[in-house]
Amino acid sequence: MGGYGSGGHNKTHSQLENFHRIDSFSFYDFLMADKYLYCKTTVQYPLNRGDIVYHVQSKTALIKVLGVQGSECRYVDLPLSRVPGIDGKSVRMYFHCPYCGRRVRYLYDCHKHYACRKCARLNYASQQKSGMDEMRLKMERIVEKELGYTWWYRDNPDTLIQDLWHVPKPPYMRWEKYDRLLQEFPAASKGL
Repeated sequence: MGGYGSGGHNKTHSQLENFHRIDSFSFYDFLMADKYLYCKTTVQYPLNRGDIVYHVQSKTALIKVLGVQGSECRYVDLPLSRVPGIDGKSVRMYFHCPYCGRRVRYLYDCHKHYACRKCARLNYASQQKSGMDEMRLKMERIVEKELGYTWWYRDNPDTLIQDLWHVPKPPYMRWEKYDRLLQEFPAASKGL
């Protein structure tokens, strides 16, 4: 069942790059930037849809999620944890996922609720690429970034990247490096 280059994994999951996320480190920086924090009872941290309501005295938080119409809202408890830094003086704040309780840095706004990556069933884009896509990207990186041949597609519109037979040497590059990159290019295309 499948082998090298047969396809990416978990293609049924959505990509987390397509969803808005809340960073717990940014939330902590927002709190620490308020010099009148301890004079207040609550602080509101703005989100895409709603706010994080932080209660200063009890050091607890709630996520206020607005509905589609904007009038209806619901509150979800947001557990927080503070971890001392390596230096012993600083503190890092983390969220706990409202659904599974895992300590996470990011919560994602997915389908009208905020959850961690696992509960929202999100994957990174790199987890959904197949081995063939990785090889093509490696060859494009060699040709475009390292050798500076960015117009290869315009010169050869019907040719795939692995079928390029000549890549010109950039004038600033030494011959040793050019030869080494050309030897790396066929090694990358053998997987295709």
